[in-house]
This record gives sequence, C-alpha cells and structure tokens, in this order.
Amino acid sequence: MEPQKIYTELNRMLEEPRLRKLYRAAEAAFNEKDPIAHNWEHVRRDILHAVWIGLEEGADMGIVLPAMILHDLGYVTHSHDPRQHPLHGSRECYRFLGDWTLEEQEKISDCILKHKGKYPGFEHAEPRTLEEKVVCDADQVDKFGWVGFMQMMKVYVEYGYLMGIERYKTLAGLAEAMTHIEGVTLYTETGIRLAAERSDPDFLEISSKLSNGLSLYDDWKEPF
Repeated sequence: MEPQKIYTELNRMLEEPRLRKLYRAAEAAFNEKDPIAHNWEHVRRDILHAVWIGLEEGADMGIVLPAMILHDLGYVTHSHDPRQHPLHGSRECYRFLGDWTLEEQEKISDCILKHKGKYPGFEHAEPRTLEEKVVCDADQVDKFGWVGFMQMMKVYVEYGYLMGIERYKTLAGLAEAMTHIEGVTLYTETGIRLAAERSDPDFLEISSKLSNGLSLYDDWKEPF
C-alpha cells in the first residue's frame, strides 16, 4: 500500500469527532509522562502500521484504531510495572472511551490486553479476533528494521535505567535481548510481509558479534 493512501485513510478516520478527541487526549497523556521508548512517537508509528495492516486484512478499524491509540497506555499509568502494561492498559482504557458502547469498549480492551502476543516475557492471552491480531502485528512490526533496532536501544535505556531491570544495564543483556526477535509471532499475512521487508539489520548476527566482542572483557576475573 502506498504511504499516501495510508495517510489519506488515517486522516479521514480521524475526522470522526470521538476519534479525534481520543487521539488528542492520548497524545496529551503520553507527552505529559514522556516515556523514553514507549512514547507518542512509537504510538504514531504503530497507528500507521495498524491502518496499513487493518485495511489490507479487512479489519474493523472502528475497534483497531482506538485500541492502537491506547495500546501502550499502561506505560503511562503504571510506568513502574512495564511487564504488565498490557493488563494495566486494558483496565485503564475505559476512562478514555466514554463515547464508545460497552461492547466496543470491551473489544478495544481485549485488543490492548493481547497486543504482545507470544512475545517473550509477556504471559497474556494470544490474539484471537482479526482486530486483536491486527493490533498485535502493528505493534510487533515496529521491532523490525533499522527503526526497530533503534527502538530497542531506547527500550534498553527505559527498562534498564528508568525501571531498574539489571540485565538491561549491561551490553551482554542487550545482546541477549536482541535474540528475542526470534520469539516474535505475527498473526496476519500483511504483518508477516511487512516484517520480512525489514530484514536489515540482522539482529541475530549483531547479537552474536556483540557477544563475541564482549568475551575479551567478560573472561577477565578480578584477583580479589
């Protein structure tokens, strides 16, 4: 799909008053908290992914788009508990969704809860509906390619130095984290294709070279 078509379709959707209101409210909430990696810049990229994947797959964008706008809300409301951000976001989203029916709210909440899929370290249910799969894939696609590589560097800082996860404070921990790309599960044909198109750089190759380079330093043991 051509980028201009994605922009046109997304802008058309955001003409809906309740979606525009939600977009602005979420933007304000993220910018006020200003996370390092899971910030509004990341959300905007994922929104574009969601439109691309959702339109090609024939998903209900009335569910996908608000879910994508709010999918990382848990980082804003519970920044101290990043591993559970899908759970926190799925609970906190209701206060942003007063203009949606209860049935719609529940579908949006389920999309948020399941947006990590099988990704290592997250134990929530896998996506089942098409809309849940689109939201999941839209988020996972941001892990691939050079944009994904740089996003990983930002996650390394966010998790290690702001959230105190010790292994993210070392280069060895980062080398290990890069191998998690093997654990990414994509659920739509469009998501699989977009990820495959972002094959450069090779995270596993970088991880291996980094680990080999670190061996010089890791093999030294202090004599006391």
